Amino acid sequence: MAENFLTEQKNEKKRETPFETVSKNVTSVGSRLRVVEERYSNIRKKIQMTDESLLDFEKDIRTELKALNQEFLELKRIVSEINDNLSLMSSELKKSVKQTDLKVVEKYVDMWQPMNFVTREELKKHIK
Repeated sequence: MAENFLTEQKNEKKRETPFETVSKNVTSVGSRLRVVEERYSNIRKKIQMTDESLLDFEKDIRTELKALNQEFLELKRIVSEINDNLSLMSSELKKSVKQTDLKVVEKYVDMWQPMNFVTREELKKHIK
């Protein structure tokens, strides 16, 4: 009977009342809920950081695009200036004397020999 009494006490310790079972379940659910809330909070923080990073990235990209657009406009202006200068040079070159024309003039000058021409002063001296 003494053995029976001891085993009954152990069984009584092992047996839980429905209140204790519910209490343990509520405690377990509460701790799980805290873990889930903590994970949710961490995820919200990560999402917020990602959103901020994305906004910063978008701002940087917009700034770079504006700078590239300005550079593009400047390059366009420079190319336009170069085209204008080339057109001007081309028109000036068209107005200039060609080498063949220059050779013709050179032949006439060689034939006339203008160094042998008399100046007005020399002519006046010879006439007097």
